[in-house]
Amino acid sequence: MSKNAIVLTGVKETLKALEAFDKGAVKEFNKVITKELSIAKKEAQSLVTATPPLSGWNTQPAAKPRSRNGAGWPAWDQSIIKSGISSSKAEGKVRKDYTTSAGALKNKSSAGVIYEVAGRNNKSAGKNKFLSNLKSKDSPFMPSRLIWNVVDKRREKIVANVSQALEDAKATLQKNLQKERG
Repeated sequence: MSKNAIVLTGVKETLKALEAFDKGAVKEFNKVITKELSIAKKEAQSLVTATPPLSGWNTQPAAKPRSRNGAGWPAWDQSIIKSGISSSKAEGKVRKDYTTSAGALKNKSSAGVIYEVAGRNNKSAGKNKFLSNLKSKDSPFMPSRLIWNVVDKRREKIVANVSQALEDAKATLQKNLQKERG
């Protein structure tokens, strides 16, 4: 599991059961998720600069994309990278060991993905010129530069808000179950 993922258990089950009793409570929970995703998305988009993070990064698309000599490297285009950052509440498999059911942030642009995760699994990042140049210009959370930078900075607040919303939903469900039993 990603060390940066925020994992809460019982979300899907709680909301499914709660929907039978109180659709308004489900809407309130979803409103919190939507708000947190929106804030994180906007913050991540604000981190995308007009100028490339490295001096050799082209701002024009390659003439012959996907060629062997590296001409296919994606161009740095602030508007494409910003629009590639999106949020989703669709359930999906993130990794082998967990799925999303509440929400996720995604970076869909090629240049944005490279910038976001370059060196994430590289143990010798300090020896790599590309990675050391990025580290000197960006987040102290290296290599978290856009989405994960925001998640790293706002982790405690996101967890607190979403956890509280989940606890409120569970309490509402419990109250409704107690009423039903008599």
